[in-house]
Amino acid sequence: MKFILALISLTILFLLSPQTTRAQMMRNVTPMTAQVSVTPSAQDLSDIQTGQELYTKFQNKEISCTTLQDADFEKIGEYLMNQSFGGNANVHIQMNNTMKQMMGENGEEQMHIRLAKNATGCNINGQGGGNTMMGWGGYGNMMNGAWGIGLLGFIFWIVLFVDLILLGMWLWKQLQKK
Repeated sequence: MKFILALISLTILFLLSPQTTRAQMMRNVTPMTAQVSVTPSAQDLSDIQTGQELYTKFQNKEISCTTLQDADFEKIGEYLMNQSFGGNANVHIQMNNTMKQMMGENGEEQMHIRLAKNATGCNINGQGGGNTMMGWGGYGNMMNGAWGIGLLGFIFWIVLFVDLILLGMWLWKQLQKK
């Protein structure tokens, strides 16, 4: 009987487990799939190439955080974002255009700077990590907390834990009556 009770409890726990969602509502934004294929400009390609060169120099310790300016980080961010799309500059530029629609030109540039600073470990405190929009840096992202649960997830688990304890106590009393 205890085995069946434990099996039922585990099944309920499994079925009621929340799933992590990593999505953001985008208003008044043309989806990337609906956009006409965008060809990167010569400036875009130049920025990506410059970012690759700067990032390689940084990795080889030829330059450091203190010698890089925000404009350099912006180019490194362009390169890293391009890499995250498999080196497909067309898709990268489409994503840039989508971000410009959402956040404006300055917001799109700041995202590249933050991305590069986190990837190089040159954030404000001179340390890596941080909470980026896309979750890079190892500390979650804008949709969930540090271990895949935000405040609502934490509350859900507390309520579920208390409910399971109460269910167990009730079942124990029912078994004791027999």
